[in-house]
Amino acid sequence: MDGDYQSPKSPPRRRRPPLSCTICRRRKLKCDRALPCGQCVKSKTPSQCVYVGPQAPTSGRAGSTPPERAARVSSSRASPAHGGLYVFDSKHQSANRVTKPKARSDELHELRNRIQFLESALSKTGPIHTPESLGYDAPSEGGHRMGPEAHNLVDNVKELPDRCSFRGKKSRTRYVGRSHSSISLSFFDDVATFMRGRRSTLKRNPDYKKFKDFKGEIWSRERQEHQRAFREKSPTLEEMVPPRHVADELLNLYLTTFETTHRILHIPTFLEQYENFWAGMQPREPSFVAKLLALMAASCCFLSPTTKINGEGPVYQTAAEWIAGVRSWIASTLVSSTIDFNILQIECLLMIARQADAIDGDIVWISSGSLTRTAMTMGLHRDPHRFGKMTKFWAEMRRRLWATILELDLQSSLDGGMPPTIDLDEYDCGPPSNLDDSQLTEDMTEDPVPKDPEVFTQSTFQVLLLQSMPLRLHIAKAVNSLKFTLSYDEALRLSEELIQSMHHGVGTFPKSNPGLPSPGGSDSSFAQSMLMFLLRRSILVLNRPFALSILRSPKFSYSRKICLESALEILSHHEPPASAHVSPHLGQLSGGMFRDEFLHAALTVCVELYLQAGEFNTTSASTAGQSSALTSLNDLVRSQQEVMVGAVERTIETFGSRITPNGKGSKAFFFPNLALSSVKARLRGEDPLKVMERDAMKCMQACEQVMRGGTWASVRDRQAESTPASTPSLNLATPDLPFDPASFGLDTVCLPPSALWVDANGCSRWISGRCLT
Repeated sequence: MDGDYQSPKSPPRRRRPPLSCTICRRRKLKCDRALPCGQCVKSKTPSQCVYVGPQAPTSGRAGSTPPERAARVSSSRASPAHGGLYVFDSKHQSANRVTKPKARSDELHELRNRIQFLESALSKTGPIHTPESLGYDAPSEGGHRMGPEAHNLVDNVKELPDRCSFRGKKSRTRYVGRSHSSISLSFFDDVATFMRGRRSTLKRNPDYKKFKDFKGEIWSRERQEHQRAFREKSPTLEEMVPPRHVADELLNLYLTTFETTHRILHIPTFLEQYENFWAGMQPREPSFVAKLLALMAASCCFLSPTTKINGEGPVYQTAAEWIAGVRSWIASTLVSSTIDFNILQIECLLMIARQADAIDGDIVWISSGSLTRTAMTMGLHRDPHRFGKMTKFWAEMRRRLWATILELDLQSSLDGGMPPTIDLDEYDCGPPSNLDDSQLTEDMTEDPVPKDPEVFTQSTFQVLLLQSMPLRLHIAKAVNSLKFTLSYDEALRLSEELIQSMHHGVGTFPKSNPGLPSPGGSDSSFAQSMLMFLLRRSILVLNRPFALSILRSPKFSYSRKICLESALEILSHHEPPASAHVSPHLGQLSGGMFRDEFLHAALTVCVELYLQAGEFNTTSASTAGQSSALTSLNDLVRSQQEVMVGAVERTIETFGSRITPNGKGSKAFFFPNLALSSVKARLRGEDPLKVMERDAMKCMQACEQVMRGGTWASVRDRQAESTPASTPSLNLATPDLPFDPASFGLDTVCLPPSALWVDANGCSRWISGRCLT
C-alpha cells in the first residue's frame, strides 16, 4: 500500500497551531505575539522573529504533491493554513483554524490584506506590531490602547490607582487626574506609610484631637456667620464699592497685572465709565459695578493678608464678599435666554479672582466649562464676520475674550487633572491682533493696522500665548486622558516646541530692569513672568509622568532634568525682590493654579532630592576611601542639595504666611512639609517616619495658632524659641562652594538679569530660586 494512503478508521490527529514565534518556542519563553515579539527584542534578535503556521493537510483524494510545488506553496502562502509568516489573534482563534483548504481567490485576498498591513506598518516609525498588539481586533481592558512606553511607567501614573486619584466616601467624593499634585505626592512611600500607619498613632494624641475639633468649630461658625449676614443684610452692588482711594489703587493693580495677560476689558471705555461712576452721572449700570467689584477682588491678592479695606474686615474676607455678591447678582440677572457680552466679561473676572484669592479655586474647572458653553452659545467660537451686522470694534473684542476663555479653561483643567472642555476643531474664531486699546474705537469702520509682532503692545502677551495654544491643548488632553498613550518620542518633540515658544516669547518683551517701566511706558515684568510660568507649567505637565518613572527606565533622564529646571524656575518667584522698587509679581498669588502649581513644583524638587538620596547613599558606600576628586564631587552634590532644600523651604514659608484664620491654605503648607521632612531624613540617614511625625505636630500647632488669631511672624518666633539654636544641616562638613548652574544641568538662557549678583568676595552667585550659597 502506498505510504501516502491513510485509513479512514484512523484519521490523522490535527495538531494545535503554534501561537509563539519559533525562537520563543525553542527557548520555551512566553511570547507576546507581536512582530517582532518582546522576547526577541530583548535578546536583540528581532530579525529572527518568525511565526510558522501548520502545514496544509494532504489526503489521498487530492493526490500527492510534488516536492517542488510543496516548497513553492509553503514559501508563498502566509496564512494560518499554510507555511510562512503567521500572526495569531487569540480573540479570533476559531477563524484562524482552517478545517479545509481555502479557495484560490480567498488566499489571494488574504495575502493582499496582509501585504497592505505590512506596508502601512513599515511606513510608520517604531516597531511593527500585529493587529492584536495594536488593539485593532483585540482592544485592551476598558477599550483603550496603551502607548509603547506604558510598560515603563509606574502604576501611579499609568493606572491612576485609588490611593492617588480617588478620595472621599459615600456622597462626598473627589477625583483628580495626572496633572494634579496628588500623583507626585504618591511618589513618596514614606508619606503614604505615615498617612496610613503613623497617623493612627497621631490620632490618639490629645493635641491632634483638639486641633481637629477646633478646625471643625471654626468652619461651622464661618458658615453660620456667612448665612446670617446674607439673611440679615443683602447689600446692593453699589453699597459694596469701597472709597475711591481704595478703588483707585485696586483698579491700577488690576490694569497693570491681569489685564495685560487676560484681555477682558477695553481700557479707555472702562476708565470713562469709571470716571462717570464717581462723578455721580446717571444711570449707573449694574454690569459696570459688577465688573469693578470683580476686578478689585482679583487685585486683593497683591495686598498683605493683614490689610484691612475701609477699616473693616481683612482683605481676604472682603474679596470673598465681593465675589459672592457679584455671583448672586449674576444668578438674579440670568432670568431670560438672552446672554449679554458683559456677563461673559464678569464671569472671566470672577474666575481670575477665585484663582488668585483661593476662593474655591481648585474646582473652578466646573465654572470654566459653563463659561465656555455660554460663550459658544453666543457664537464667540465662530468667526465674528459670520455675523452680518458685526462691527470692527466688537469683532476684535470677541476675539480677545474668546482667547481669554480658552486660556482660563485650559489652566483650570490642569488644576484638577481634567481634560479641556473644547477641541481645536470645534472653533474657527481667529486670534486677536497685536493692537493697543487706543487703536480701537466703537465707531471705526475700517480694521486697524496691527503692529509688527516685534512691537510690544497691550495685546502682545495674548498673541504670543495663543500661538502655543494648540500645542498646550494637545498636551493637556494627552496627559489627562483616561489611558496614557503618549509616546516618549512625541513627548520630547512637544517639549522642544514648547521651549522654542518660550525663548521666542521672552525675546519679544522689551529689555528693561525688573520692576522698572519699559521703554514703551508700561511695566511688562508681570506679563513676561506669567508667560514663562504658563509655558513652564505645560512643560512640567508633559514631562512629569516620565520623570516619576525614572526608576523604571533610564531613558527618561531628560524629563527628570527638564522637570527640575522648570520647577526651580517656578519657585524662583518666591525669592525676595532684588530691588527696592517692588512691583506685583506671581509669588504674591496664593490660590488656584498659582498655589497648586507652586506646590507641585516644590514636590517635583523633593522628588529629585528623594532620587538623589538613594543614588548618593549607594555611591557613597561604594566609593568609600576613594580619591579626593570623588570627595569634591560629593561635596558639590551636597551643595546642590542644599540649594534645592532652600528653595522648597522658602516656598513652604510662603504657604505658611498665607494660611487664613479659617484654616484655608493648610494643606498646601502641610504636605510639602511632610515630603521635605522625609527627604531630609533620608539625606541625613535618619528614620523618616519619626522625623515626619515630629514635623507634622509642628505644622498642626502652627496652623492652630494662626486660626486662633496669631500672626505668622509670631508663630515662627515661638517655634524658634522652642527649637535649638543650631539645626543640623545635610552635611556639616560641606564647604561653601560656588555653584555653577551649567554643572547642575540647568538652562540659563531665560534667566532674568537679577538672577546673578556679586557677593562681598567678588564671586558671582545664582539666586533666582536656584542657588543661595
